[in-house]
Amino acid sequence: MRSNKPTPGEILIIGGGVFGISTAVALLERPRFSNTRITIVDASSELPNQSAASWDTSRMLRADYAEKAYTKLVSEARQQWTILDSNAWGGESRYCEAPLLLTAQPGVLGHVDGYLEESLTNLKKLAETREFAFTPEDIEELGDKDALKRASGPIPGASGNSGYINRNCGWVDARKCLHFLYQKLKQAAKGRCEIHRSTTVRKLLYDGLAGFTINQARCIGAELMNGSHIQADLTILAAGAWSPSLVDMGPRAVATGQTLGYLALTEEEQSSVNNMPIYFNMSTGMFMFPAHTRELKLGRHGFGYQNPTPVILEGKRKLVSTPISHLPVPTEAEDALKEFLVELFPHWRHKEFSKTKLCWYCDTPSGDFLIDYHPEYEGLFLATGDSGHGVKVLPVIGQKIADSIEGKLDHTLQELWRWKEDIPSVFQGTSDGTRGGRRGMVFQEEWQRVRDPTGVARERL
Repeated sequence: MRSNKPTPGEILIIGGGVFGISTAVALLERPRFSNTRITIVDASSELPNQSAASWDTSRMLRADYAEKAYTKLVSEARQQWTILDSNAWGGESRYCEAPLLLTAQPGVLGHVDGYLEESLTNLKKLAETREFAFTPEDIEELGDKDALKRASGPIPGASGNSGYINRNCGWVDARKCLHFLYQKLKQAAKGRCEIHRSTTVRKLLYDGLAGFTINQARCIGAELMNGSHIQADLTILAAGAWSPSLVDMGPRAVATGQTLGYLALTEEEQSSVNNMPIYFNMSTGMFMFPAHTRELKLGRHGFGYQNPTPVILEGKRKLVSTPISHLPVPTEAEDALKEFLVELFPHWRHKEFSKTKLCWYCDTPSGDFLIDYHPEYEGLFLATGDSGHGVKVLPVIGQKIADSIEGKLDHTLQELWRWKEDIPSVFQGTSDGTRGGRRGMVFQEEWQRVRDPTGVARERL
């Protein structure tokens, strides 16, 4: 619905997560949409959706990107995160300060080197302008492992060969932030927004499809699993990792399972790691958050697992990666988590994880969001492909999506987030320079491999 198009009377938003709810709030606050009714549907019985990638204990709030536009975007969001009033984004412990230690070890198999260096260059340039919260004094380059250890506070070990620390950084409590976002939706709704929980979309509805051949087709809403229809002038697909199972995006957006592990700590162990930094090895994708509430969270920002599943898209049967919830990680992932833990805390090599789980991203090949009108279906807008970065820009992303809907988005972001034709024919993982693990892993294949009592991986029976 660009500026020269009529304002829609009915908008359907599929997905009640970060992109979906924040877009609804932004549209409800704009005078142009004062007579527009918005319907949100989500498969979860409650919102926020606890199966979504954004439902978790913590999310890294880094502005450290190789792409300058993302450094600026997160910095813009961070200006709101650091306001600590109870009615602001950072209030009531939704935002916590912590230094960010970024490391690299060139030559890791499958990794794209150079990202950390570009990120450091971008950060320095922005810090010199003093336009944002951080300054040159916040950033220190670390040339070797000894320097990494000196900068890592109570962490006795090191992961990576060199890097830098950004002392003006932090993390957010994702669960608290989503609850806060949902409260903002209720305040903005004023009778103009209807939410359908426990509602799964079976397929999108189109007008103008003849034999599933595109002929000026228009998306007119969605059919639900119970057979009922919801019609809309504008349909916004913001279903996260479930988006590719509703619209054929090819390799432009793919659901990938990412590895998370949690370690229970005693009070004494918690005290021993107070004031630790966020730790992120950009070559392996392994990261660790500061321990809080006697729990240490670590994970892998990786190429991820795919779960190929037969689905019907636009009348054709296709294999599409779909999320699997409520399963621990495969043996390969648990081994990677344990190796990273022991690198940083050698004396905890015998500790067991209290739980592990998969967090499902909607990944794009470049790691850029996919926020654009579908080029072939009028009335269909895509707000997905967050590639694991949605929560950190939560205070501003809804307004950016609304700007894109109205045709007002900054040109640089519009180019980064547009529907791209020049993409690889097969998705091989997001190559944004921060991912780790093996490429091309299939969840079911990895899940079949378990460790026997001697420590050797074998097939699960």
